[in-house]
Amino acid sequence: MLVPMSVIVVGKDAGLRTETRTHLAATGRVHVIAESADYQRAIELIGQLQPHGAVIIVNGEEEAALGLVRQIGHAYPHTAIICTGKHCASETIVRAYRAGAHEFLMQPPNPQELREVLERLEALLGEGRVSRTGRVIAVYSSRGGSGTTTVAVNVAAALAQRTRQETVLVDLNLQYGCLQVFFGVEPTYSLTDVAHNESRLDVQLLRSFLTRVTDGLSYLAAPLKPEEADDIFPAHLEMVLGLLRTQFAQIVLDTPHVLDPNTIMALDQADLILLVTLGDLASLYTTKRVLETFRRMGYEAEKVRLLLNRHKNKEVPLEKIEEVLGQKITFTLTEDARAALEAINMGKPVVLSEAKSLLVRQFIELTKLVAPVEAASTSPGESGRGLFSALFGGKKR
Repeated sequence: MLVPMSVIVVGKDAGLRTETRTHLAATGRVHVIAESADYQRAIELIGQLQPHGAVIIVNGEEEAALGLVRQIGHAYPHTAIICTGKHCASETIVRAYRAGAHEFLMQPPNPQELREVLERLEALLGEGRVSRTGRVIAVYSSRGGSGTTTVAVNVAAALAQRTRQETVLVDLNLQYGCLQVFFGVEPTYSLTDVAHNESRLDVQLLRSFLTRVTDGLSYLAAPLKPEEADDIFPAHLEMVLGLLRTQFAQIVLDTPHVLDPNTIMALDQADLILLVTLGDLASLYTTKRVLETFRRMGYEAEKVRLLLNRHKNKEVPLEKIEEVLGQKITFTLTEDARAALEAINMGKPVVLSEAKSLLVRQFIELTKLVAPVEAASTSPGESGRGLFSALFGGKKR
């Protein structure tokens, strides 16, 4: 079964970019891996990410947009080009086709017309389409000390072990990432190298920046010096995730506890968010606020799964916690501080150690919920676009 078409969305109008992305995602047949308001940057993204198609919004700077269409057609002839816009004159549509566009779609698109356009493009792309688009799973908590890194590390390790598909873990704790402690393998390269090589980044170069843990598991380290965190921008993360999706079946993100531009970009790109909470009052209070924030960001309920960590049977009953949070707990992890500490001291995830702990079985069961084996190589779910543009003006470096 073919995966959704990967596309980038390009246009000067931020509102139209967001609308276009929403319409495309709603079809279930398109995955937007990047967007840009900068035409030269768009050409670079196509070269780096190798998407199936480019959606060009002609509103804003029509001449420049049509020039971009010609440039893409010349430099990347195998990339499908869709032009789109609002209130476009028939002359503009004709000029778009003459410039090299394969399709023109008026905004807002008629569902039937959009479906027909996508069917024609799928036929055009044929057997040359990429056969895998990786699934991005973000692990997030609103409070430090909730065990997000432990969860992320063990979910990634269990996914690689159980599915026997390549899995990568990305450390987004940019100032003080510590995956090397959990894996016992020191990194040579990090996200800093991605940022410093953005103009020539491709799949091969990105793979060279990864730190190998096992045959099926690697990680991309946070900057090795705290001050280098300032070198990382949302555009870098969007590029990295776009490239990793083409190479890895599962991409797990260990995110920080603050909703800054980089974190929001990561959460927007995620197909699934594991929201980690503890059972104490302070954790439940902040988790409830995060759930409300996620709803305002446009995340669908099925995108966010609640994970109760270090749960003790004598604590508040699950039903009471769910009543407080207004959402069901998807999974519960027991507390086993000894096994977790021993695993860190050994430089091995709990699931790869020889610990006789209930946690091992629980992490394996958790991976069955977040990435069933039969769905591991199929298309990822839709991800909400979120409030990146609204909160931070959509400006990317």
